[in-house]
Amino acid sequence: MLYLIYTNEEEASARADQEGKLLNLAHWTQGRGSRTLTLPQPTLEGNWALDVTNYQLSETEETETVPSYNPAPDEEE
Repeated sequence: MLYLIYTNEEEASARADQEGKLLNLAHWTQGRGSRTLTLPQPTLEGNWALDVTNYQLSETEETETVPSYNPAPDEEE
């Protein structure tokens, strides 16, 4: 897997939305259904990881991907 790490959820969500629009997912074309391929996940360090394995990445994004991240513990734990 490949991830991009963001400092806040809003930026990560915006990138996920950008990819959803690019792929013409149902939410963007029909007003309902799938909006994104993946959702941002909180990290142990307080950042947000976005799984971009199947995204079309820019050259800059390609250099910024990481193979893993430290997930934040579930709130139930």
